[in-house]
Amino acid sequence: MKNLIFLHPQWLALLALPVILAFWEWVRRGQPIVLPFDHGRQRRGLVLRFLVLCANCLPAGLLALAILFLAHPVVFNPPEVERKLNNVQIVLDTSGSMAENHGSQAEGRHTRFDSAMEAILKFTHYRKGDAFGLTIFSRHFIHWLPLTLDTESFALARPFIVPNNPKIDPPSMGRHGLPDELWGITLIGKALYGASEMLAERPTGDRMIILITDGESSDIKPPKDAAIIAALRAQKITVFGILMTEDPIEPALVGIVRATGGEVFNAATPEALHAVFKSIDEMQKVVILEKKPQVADYYDPFFLPAIALLALSVLTLFGLRFTPW
Repeated sequence: MKNLIFLHPQWLALLALPVILAFWEWVRRGQPIVLPFDHGRQRRGLVLRFLVLCANCLPAGLLALAILFLAHPVVFNPPEVERKLNNVQIVLDTSGSMAENHGSQAEGRHTRFDSAMEAILKFTHYRKGDAFGLTIFSRHFIHWLPLTLDTESFALARPFIVPNNPKIDPPSMGRHGLPDELWGITLIGKALYGASEMLAERPTGDRMIILITDGESSDIKPPKDAAIIAALRAQKITVFGILMTEDPIEPALVGIVRATGGEVFNAATPEALHAVFKSIDEMQKVVILEKKPQVADYYDPFFLPAIALLALSVLTLFGLRFTPW
């Protein structure tokens, strides 16, 4: 049973009244009247006497329940557990170089984009409860998915954002992704600005950007990096950067990421990339918010006894009583 308490326990002292009434009903003799057959040899009728006395105690039982209702029984429901929302914008490089091989090719062609999407899908599934958005970028950026709790959207988006590399993919394969002439090169600074504007629209929860790229960018080099850092700090956004190669990470990118409280990683293999996402998960822990216990009325245990006693009291009025003579 739940931990039951009463908001007005002072009323419980009145429970002495139904106890006294029931006791008095059992011990009182009343006003006996001698009838002619009292001097005969009739049976004592103990069973009937017991039933009548129980019937006479029903009003006392109803009074006890009324006092319990008056005392206002309540219970404290367990506190609600809620996780603090993290708003995570995935900023994914989809330039042609992301279609280059990544890791072992023993089981067929596996690109940097493939590794990135697999790690993203796993991460979003593991961090279910956070809001995730997807921004793809190269020369320009597109907010492909707004921040959402529906992480299945990432898998559905994958076929439409696959990059291609004309140097590797022969024309016979057919083109997919955006044309290199339109998309081309890598501009990280522009993508970070766009993602920060998207996150700024979220009024609650922490804000985080996970940047996945494989190249350098001309629009984050000093002195341009200072403005980017200021914009990210103003929106309280933490940035984590992942470079999909073994190449040294661009110092400007390192400076931007660390200035926001994040970290930057190399991930030259799919295994290394999964390890990076695990590290990000450990660095950006899920925060559990526990609300105060909620007080709720708890009359349920008393309703059925009250209805049963009331029904029995009405039924006994039809004849189960002592005669007045």
